[in-house]
Amino acid sequence: VPPKSITYVFMQTAPIFVLGAALTDLVGFPQQATLLHDSIPGRVRRSAGGVGRNLADNLSRLGLPVELVTAFGEDDNGRNLLKACQAANIGVRHSILAEGYPGARHLAILNEQNDLLAGIADMEVLTVISPAYLEQQMGALSQARLLCVETNLPANTIDWLLDQDWEMPLYLDPVSAPLSQKVTGRLGRFHTVKANLQQASVLAGFAIKDSRDLAKVAHQWLRQGVQRICITLGADGAFVADQQQQYHLTTVKVNVANTTGAGDAFFAGFIWATQRNWSLDDCCRAGLAASAIAVRAVDAINPELSEISLLEWVKKLIS
Repeated sequence: VPPKSITYVFMQTAPIFVLGAALTDLVGFPQQATLLHDSIPGRVRRSAGGVGRNLADNLSRLGLPVELVTAFGEDDNGRNLLKACQAANIGVRHSILAEGYPGARHLAILNEQNDLLAGIADMEVLTVISPAYLEQQMGALSQARLLCVETNLPANTIDWLLDQDWEMPLYLDPVSAPLSQKVTGRLGRFHTVKANLQQASVLAGFAIKDSRDLAKVAHQWLRQGVQRICITLGADGAFVADQQQQYHLTTVKVNVANTTGAGDAFFAGFIWATQRNWSLDDCCRAGLAASAIAVRAVDAINPELSEISLLEWVKKLIS
């Protein structure tokens, strides 16, 4: 049970910094079984997205001060994304409006279960988030409470981040199986790693098939230096581990409208709970609660997410 003595007002003012993508999501919702090499009836919806932006948005809704380091394109998509971040109370003082670049976009097609079938990400604008640019932001970055890194960033920028001697912990979201390869061999530089099964399999170097494989991955990553591990399992909940314990917790059944923001919400809920010094299993429950709220919305962000709604869903997971 979450500690009764928890106070839900932050005493610290240092923000969490999220380094990653802000993009426009174009999501196709099919009205019948999806077919390859053919077109089917459905709905197409546009919304603000991106793993980094979604994480920052969810953290802000949970009352955490957050700064997003990203690149916005100098077009309608980019400017609308910038406005959306500002409206969500996400700090963007250290982001770039990149002259001559289109805004980042992600085209996603869902299956009939509203889960991702396929997607294409156009992230050229993020090339401007270079090591040289981050060097200019060192004064601000060094004051962060923690740094959340996602792998839409250029590989050389990630390498630069991992080569610095940070005093605060680094958190990782590897985003996708192909992008996970940017950090293979360097997981030990991260305090906390959140991945889904596909991403974790790439990072571990073998296919994860059962609970024994999950325990094997935990042993491998903890030995490399990772302090906390979260592997999300979709409808099967999540697996979490640290040096002392590990848990596989199930989630509650909900009506799923869209799963694309589930992992981002899980990570935000998990981080929110860690900032309150909750136990590892309760941090996982907070992540699962945030994820359950997220998948009930047609967009990647559910505006119903808040500290109050999160606590209500955590209680459902405990009971």
